[in-house]
Amino acid sequence: MSVLTRRTAPLRVPTRSMHMVERNVMAYRHNWIVILSGFFEPVLYLLGIGFGLGSLVPAVSTGGGHTVSYAMFVAPALMATSAMNGAVYESTSNFFYKLRYAKTFEAVIQTPVGVEDAALGEVIWAVMR
Repeated sequence: MSVLTRRTAPLRVPTRSMHMVERNVMAYRHNWIVILSGFFEPVLYLLGIGFGLGSLVPAVSTGGGHTVSYAMFVAPALMATSAMNGAVYESTSNFFYKLRYAKTFEAVIQTPVGVEDAALGEVIWAVMR
């Protein structure tokens, strides 16, 4: 018995989409405080909810019989929530601002970058950020 193997081409991201990602990187280079705020958001959540509210909540017992503080219990969920909030903001509100007010996409469409490339580039940027 022999196993048939099929050669698959490597995943290739269109070059024009990467130009959109480059554009966003260059734009955020001047606005680095926005990227830095993505770090402070979960820290502030942890301070407020984990330690503030955690002082009112007793230790939480896990399924294995171990007890952990409320801050330790809620920290992974706060990190996941913060990551999700950043991605949702980048792909909704920031996209709407670029589309409606900054007119970024009107300028992009005037170049060889197509609509599909611009959309894919924005999705890649939202995932990277």
